[in-house]
Amino acid sequence: MKLKDMYEMVVAKGLKEDLRPKSLIDKASKEEKKSYAKKEGADRTLFDKENLKHPFGDTRILNGTGNEEIKTVMVGIDIGGAELLLADRLREKGIKIDLVVSHHPSGRALAQLHKVMSLQPDIWERYGISREVAQGMMKERMEEVSRGVASSNHTRERDAARLLKIPFMCTHTPADNCVTGYLQKIFDKEKPGKLRNVLAILKRIPEYRYSMKENAGPFILIGEDKSDAGKVFVDMTGGTSGPDKIFSRLSQSGVKTIVGMHCKETSYKVAKSEFINYVIAGHISSDTLGMNILFDGIEKKEKLNFVECSGFKRVRR
Repeated sequence: MKLKDMYEMVVAKGLKEDLRPKSLIDKASKEEKKSYAKKEGADRTLFDKENLKHPFGDTRILNGTGNEEIKTVMVGIDIGGAELLLADRLREKGIKIDLVVSHHPSGRALAQLHKVMSLQPDIWERYGISREVAQGMMKERMEEVSRGVASSNHTRERDAARLLKIPFMCTHTPADNCVTGYLQKIFDKEKPGKLRNVLAILKRIPEYRYSMKENAGPFILIGEDKSDAGKVFVDMTGGTSGPDKIFSRLSQSGVKTIVGMHCKETSYKVAKSEFINYVIAGHISSDTLGMNILFDGIEKKEKLNFVECSGFKRVRR
């Protein structure tokens, strides 16, 4: 298939698995288009017009025209200069690689990572948290993340791909939407009674079983095996971790257990003080699960060959 077709399928799958109501996604799109219509000069000429097509600013074709024919894909959770050089070396050894795909964003996709965080308040609203309060909490955190990525040399990997003439793409929030929806549906259906039951569900999923072999499997961060799981909230999409202030609101709304990819130290302390159970499913394993679900959708149209690297392992369903 063509690279542009794969990219469009990634976006379509991300939208299909998005936990936000379609009305909110459409509203945000209209606001983006209105903002663009008011821009002038360089702000208009140099605007990233992909933002007018879909809400996933952290998902882009970073190098390539889009017309490249793709049969073999090298996929990694993180792609840096080392992985791109590895792809080039493998090609020298006769392994045909048509595209390198990173899960985590790079280039202009990394530069606007903070923008996709706006979907988190829309998800929190499903748990009874008012939209105004949620957006107010998120605003400060989005600004913090924006400041953090502003200092990055974010075109470094893209430039390496360009010099090596390797088509390069990143697929972040669409894959995170996939893993979030997949796990949330399982927990909503099975209603695990105890935290040990939450772990048991995770441990039967291939990606988490592989991570257990690497001593990086799911574990209980806050709580005990016998703790009541209650209402389970899967927190795995929306760019990066949200504000610590949200834990008190989630606790008040009835959320008893959070299942996440990871948890920073400040979040751990606040969540513990709010008596919320926290289960770490695993970062790379959860990202891999999301990417696999994404590629399952793509392969319904056309089978691909995979070169696994940087934490990714292809599992078909």
